[in-house]
Amino acid sequence: MVRYLGLRFLFIFGLVSLAACSNNDNDDDTDGLSFSQSLFVANDQGSDSGSVERFSANGGSAFGIDTPAQSFSVGLSEGIDLDAQGNLFQAGISGSGSLRAACSFQNRTNGASFTAGTDREITTSLTGPKGIVHVQDAGVIIVAENGAPTAAVSVFSSTAGAGSAPLFTVSRLSVGDTGAWDIAYDADSDKLFVALINGAVAYIPTFLANSGATAPTIFQPDNPLETGTNMHGIAYDASTDTLVVSDVAVPSGGDFDTDGSIYVFNNASSLTGSVTPARTLRGPATRLGNPVDIVLSGNDLIVAEKANNGGQILAFANITTGASGNIAPDLVEATVAGQPPEALALAANPIQVDDDLSDLVGGSSQQLFATSNAAGTGTQIFSVESDLSAATDLFTPVLAGQFVESISLDANGDALVSFDDGMDPSAGGLSFINRLGQRTAVTAFDVNRDRQVVGTTGGLFPTDETTLVAPKGFDVVSSRGVVMVADLNAAAPGAVKIFSLCADGNIAPLATTTLPANTRPWDVDYDPEADRLFVAATNGTVLVYDDYLVTPGTATPDRIIDPDDQSGFPDSNLHGIVHDAASDRLILSDVGSAAEVDDGRIYVIENASTAEGVTALRLEIAGPSTMLGNPVDLAFDGTNLFVAEKSNNVILRYNNILSLISAGADDRVANASLSFTAPESLVIVP
Repeated sequence: MVRYLGLRFLFIFGLVSLAACSNNDNDDDTDGLSFSQSLFVANDQGSDSGSVERFSANGGSAFGIDTPAQSFSVGLSEGIDLDAQGNLFQAGISGSGSLRAACSFQNRTNGASFTAGTDREITTSLTGPKGIVHVQDAGVIIVAENGAPTAAVSVFSSTAGAGSAPLFTVSRLSVGDTGAWDIAYDADSDKLFVALINGAVAYIPTFLANSGATAPTIFQPDNPLETGTNMHGIAYDASTDTLVVSDVAVPSGGDFDTDGSIYVFNNASSLTGSVTPARTLRGPATRLGNPVDIVLSGNDLIVAEKANNGGQILAFANITTGASGNIAPDLVEATVAGQPPEALALAANPIQVDDDLSDLVGGSSQQLFATSNAAGTGTQIFSVESDLSAATDLFTPVLAGQFVESISLDANGDALVSFDDGMDPSAGGLSFINRLGQRTAVTAFDVNRDRQVVGTTGGLFPTDETTLVAPKGFDVVSSRGVVMVADLNAAAPGAVKIFSLCADGNIAPLATTTLPANTRPWDVDYDPEADRLFVAATNGTVLVYDDYLVTPGTATPDRIIDPDDQSGFPDSNLHGIVHDAASDRLILSDVGSAAEVDDGRIYVIENASTAEGVTALRLEIAGPSTMLGNPVDLAFDGTNLFVAEKSNNVILRYNNILSLISAGADDRVANASLSFTAPESLVIVP
């Protein structure tokens, strides 16, 4: 049966341009401005609702606020940021205060909105969340809270699932502190600056390293308006230790739409007490009333001005230089009536997502991760040196009773691990492990840092929307925001099931491809450039699906490849699969009979994209010298092939695999080997 979930899967298709809206206030000189990134604007349409719109600069001096390239509704209206994989994070004050992740933003259909199964809600436990920062290497989201009774800053895992608690919080930061509005963080120096609505700025060094416990330094400008000061937007230039902060002063009533300020602070890391800003912009010509957020583009400052003239995007060239005073912006772009800007972010257009690990071209690896799946003890991930000199116990990626299968990494460095449930043979799932390479030695799955896609197995009426029974190999497709899982499913026809990389909990797949009768998948490899899926099946064939994501869930393969092995072994049972797009060669492992310890093979097939039927082999490695019995998984670094040989308890490496040619079976000794108990899966660490 084919399951195609219609609109839920539209995000993998191309973008549609949004109809333009009127703009009658773009009347300023833009000399000196040049923007190379796209501007993301979260607008506020009331009741914490709004949309996030992307505007393309393309190296120009304006963003064309009247013609957004893309619009998306997360269902919130506060701070925004993006990660390297193109996922959009947004906070909002709806309900108890939310933090959400919208998956693969740039691939979403224009005008789309937050969708369960495609996107996820990390928490609803925040109080008055405003500005946020996503820290790429650490895999955390720092949130400023202005309504919490005690907390000013909360830190969450970017990989966490619904209901997660913060990894840590920072209490109110100064006397008279009534909350935080925005934050600026420098990852290289681990410095955090917090804009406080009492008019002060807090500076916290060694922020993540010390879990926010370092005592803050507090400073404030010595020239605020007499009506009050209320810090909102904040941006930091680490190269010059310069901090820029916006002040909305009185947010409503009186001169609320003309009383805003911009402060520039030099030597920000050493300031304390009342200080004179290096530069202050204030007055009617500035158009600053409620400058609620700011971002730096080089030395140019972009401002979300919420009050003046109903909402505008302003830009000031060379913000850190020049005199103070009532200075006009170098760019003014009016926003849509009734949709004033609330938060800003800058990102590349498009965001260049790194190659997935199954699509590496050239190079060599330094490290691998390997899973072990010995009977009754298959719960660990090990770090393996690429010269196969040693393996170190690293991490437990599953909960009690779950047994690991395959492992891979997404473009953020998060690990995905498929697993079976030892207590319920029909309850398989996926673990998402936050920044595996950053976790300390011998640690375990953390419900506040990691998450799982798994059915509900306990209680009176268990349900399993995931439909995962026996998930084996999978391919992470970071550029499309999905993972494609081979579900062996011994009790029913096998299938390939597609999940969002933001999926969480007991959630149905976005689409399911049911394989032909008597065909069950063990592993898959997807070519994102060609939109082609290769499926390694346990009946010894490779199923090929062209234009796979154009019609996800298509039941009939376009071609079936039957490797023409010459080793003389009667059984064929394909497991590992790698498609090298650069050479268009397919690398396969064949475990033969699972009961035999010497009938494993490695195949290399040429012209994989067009091969069909019985297909001659460029290379076949087989025979007693190979130590191949049950080669259950492969990892390819673009040059060398690593093999998880389970029945003989060894990890093997064959050098320069694509340069090898054989006529018939080649009984070849591996170039390197490592004794390893029941290796189940391997992945290259880039």
